[in-house]
Amino acid sequence: MKTFIQELAETIVREYPDWNNLTVVFPNRRAALYFRRALGEALDSPRWAPDVVHVEAFIGSFSELVEADKLSLVVKLYRTFKQVTGSDEDLDFFYFWGEMLLRDFDELDKYLVPAASLFRDMSNQKEIDEYFDYLTEEQKKFLTDFWQSVEFGTADSKRRFLELWRSLYTIYTAFRQQLETEGIAYGGMIHRAVAESIGKTLTPPAGRQYIFAGFNALTSAEEAIIAWFVLHRKARVFWDEDAFYVQPRHREAGAFFRQYRAHAVLGATFPEQPGAYLGTAKEITVLGVPQKAGQPKLLAQRLEAALKQPGMDAARTVVVLPDESLLLPVLYALPPSLQTINVTMGFPLVSTPYYTLIDLLFDLHLHQRKAEFYFRYVLALLNHPYLKGRVGDEGNEWREYILKHNQVYLAPSFFEKHALARVIFQHVDLEDFLPYLLNVIEVLATSGGQEGLMEKEFAFHFHRILARVKDLAASEPMNLRMLQRMFRQIARAEKVPFTGEPLRGLQIMGVLETRNLDFDRVIVLSLNEGLWPAAARQGSYIPHNIRKAYRLPTAEHQDAMYAYLFYRLLQRASIVDLYYNTEPDVLGTREMSRYLYQLIYETGWPFSRQVLYNPVQIHPVQPITIDKKADVLAKLERYFGKALTPSTLNTYIECRLQFYFRHLQELREPDEVEEEADARIFGNILHRVMELFYTALRPPSGPWRVQAGDFVNLDDKLEYFIERAFREHFFLPDEKPFEYEGRQLVVKEMVKRFASKVLRHDARSVPFVIELIEANNFTTTIAVKQRDKSLSIVMGGKIDRVDRKDDTVRIIDYKTGKDENRFESIPALFQRSPRRNKAAFQAMLYAWVYAQRHPRHAGEPRALQPGLINRREIFKDDFEYGLFLGRQRLEDVTSLLPEFEEQLLMLLEEMFDPAVPFDQTEELKTCMYCDYKEICQR
Repeated sequence: MKTFIQELAETIVREYPDWNNLTVVFPNRRAALYFRRALGEALDSPRWAPDVVHVEAFIGSFSELVEADKLSLVVKLYRTFKQVTGSDEDLDFFYFWGEMLLRDFDELDKYLVPAASLFRDMSNQKEIDEYFDYLTEEQKKFLTDFWQSVEFGTADSKRRFLELWRSLYTIYTAFRQQLETEGIAYGGMIHRAVAESIGKTLTPPAGRQYIFAGFNALTSAEEAIIAWFVLHRKARVFWDEDAFYVQPRHREAGAFFRQYRAHAVLGATFPEQPGAYLGTAKEITVLGVPQKAGQPKLLAQRLEAALKQPGMDAARTVVVLPDESLLLPVLYALPPSLQTINVTMGFPLVSTPYYTLIDLLFDLHLHQRKAEFYFRYVLALLNHPYLKGRVGDEGNEWREYILKHNQVYLAPSFFEKHALARVIFQHVDLEDFLPYLLNVIEVLATSGGQEGLMEKEFAFHFHRILARVKDLAASEPMNLRMLQRMFRQIARAEKVPFTGEPLRGLQIMGVLETRNLDFDRVIVLSLNEGLWPAAARQGSYIPHNIRKAYRLPTAEHQDAMYAYLFYRLLQRASIVDLYYNTEPDVLGTREMSRYLYQLIYETGWPFSRQVLYNPVQIHPVQPITIDKKADVLAKLERYFGKALTPSTLNTYIECRLQFYFRHLQELREPDEVEEEADARIFGNILHRVMELFYTALRPPSGPWRVQAGDFVNLDDKLEYFIERAFREHFFLPDEKPFEYEGRQLVVKEMVKRFASKVLRHDARSVPFVIELIEANNFTTTIAVKQRDKSLSIVMGGKIDRVDRKDDTVRIIDYKTGKDENRFESIPALFQRSPRRNKAAFQAMLYAWVYAQRHPRHAGEPRALQPGLINRREIFKDDFEYGLFLGRQRLEDVTSLLPEFEEQLLMLLEEMFDPAVPFDQTEELKTCMYCDYKEICQR
């Protein structure tokens, strides 16, 4: 079937002999390019081509004004806005609203709306009757409905809205005057000037023929201009329409054609009956694919099969992407046998790695402290694909060092040995920041990485944007946060235009690029609501009812335009593949497009439908059991030399499988920098403060005796030791200033209060002698039977403190959580129950270790008193140190240790018994906060 452009070309060859005086106008450049090729194919011999232009260039040729770029226009609008309103709003906040206001002004002019009337305060019904007598009753009703239904939270908010609304016309006129003075304009301003002056002060020369081809949704200015040429220059209009959607009035795709057929001038340019291309036989396949990532894969499979068919012409095949984010996945998925492709659409700059990199550089410098960089942005940059490959092994070493040494802030000198890192991680002043970003882009683009031409194109566009922002910042001073917002807003509106050979190979296009073009095989991806048709138009200062009253574009206008583009694309196609995502997003939106529903239920066209899916296979959760085979028993042998600590035993008692994962397989969460002081850090710092305090009292030799005088100036000492503990935890050298920030302030005060309470309690017990403080090798061995052999297992760990008061040895464990000092019985400490007292178990184990290390001689008066100094009890007035068996305070646990050892041996024999597997706990409450619950599916 011939395309619309081929039919037009043949008509011109047949009916227009004088091409020197012929102008053909299309809605866009792409159609003009295809038309030139079709015109050449229709000729028997060479001829000079007629003047072929797109409508923007055609209208612009009648005006002396030059259309300026959007950024310049928004900046000029900002200055006009400040001048009219006296506002002190910054440019970066205004930019978004400025874009919206510029878009409104552009539409006002393109639709020839009387701005003075539109921006009048129409809250009074009499004003509507008085000033808008030229409106129809329907239009008046739209205005009345808006001004009567709009609600304001307060009288002040209504006043502010009306003040802004009344100032818009002044801004509009002042802005236009300023642009005219400079000889520049926005598109709508040029269109309005030409439409209002054509035939009056502007008269295009006679003797030239004009053809307008492929138009659909005309603006009022375009309609007036084309109508003048039809009426006064005998111009012809070729409409690309189809009876399927033009004749039935309920089909929105034909709304504009029905309107123009009734037009006093344009109506005469239509044929009596529209074409009937959609009624021809077509092979239509509707393909449902779960998740958008699956669509390019299926597309590649079907394309590869199609390419093997005889007569398959890739240049007559188009892939339409309503979702721009699918462009790269589609390009990567295309079959290798496809030699040539052409991309006719823009790729959003915000989807490129360069955008992420530059935005991270803004954040890196925004969140620096005292010329040092915050670790989160440092790590994010080191993991960025453009840096990761270039920095190499050094980057991995830096990441490991940052995590291992808990580096929250890093000085630029940390990176000085690597040339690229030195460029990126450098301190720069505000006035040098944009040159710094430009330099980073230049260095990356020329550093010989693995990126191809596409990445260099991205670099070029970002370099251009940042250069524009740099020029802008010279006249509109901005701080770093403002510069970032400006960068984000400009970049989000920009796209990288792909260039190629437009008339060869497989065509990949956006929706709007398909206008006037026809293909034998049409493939559309992402045919879902919100993508095609696209979501509702961007925001506007002009409310919906007022837009309807003045016949400005509304959502209905957009829906009609997108419906036309869909059906027009199918008109002359013979094979159509329509893909949609079968899985809605998290909000349940973006269901199958309404056009697919119309095709399936309304058109009556034959089609086939295929839905890809993964069959759901529900597998019952199986219990996990790890038998103690030779390799597992070999891992258990580590405890022949490494201490089996109380916390490790607590893990085993709680869940044997958790013990296996954590201590034998060593499955652990990755290290993270601890920038804030959480509960665990609170405990670590408290322990270190207590260690520092008592270590400072240790004499060079002799008993480590603590006297009353050691607690003088306690608050000053604690301040010093707490700062030392924080410095050690965050690896800060002494010469580096230290300031408590955020939660650190809270933790510092909590540590000081807790430590002060403990030490004041200790002061009431002087004199006493310290035996051990934070001792790491507080261990002993125990013989455990394993079938026919005896194993020597190391037991113990790091003890917080052991001291002696008279004949009592106190084994002290500091607890900053909600641990209790009470337990019901020795067997209860070994029961697999959520109510088991783990802290008491630990204290009793250390008491047993002490007794093993220091056997009591016959007749020796010695009491062993393990206990907790915990947060729940220490602040009570009646606090008593020690453990409680039921309600009885234990002054000496020596008599309980044989039973404890008996239970401990039973536990260890079970642990090392090859016949007892590592299995899951039956107490599901234990699984709630377990790191491995996803593995167990609990």
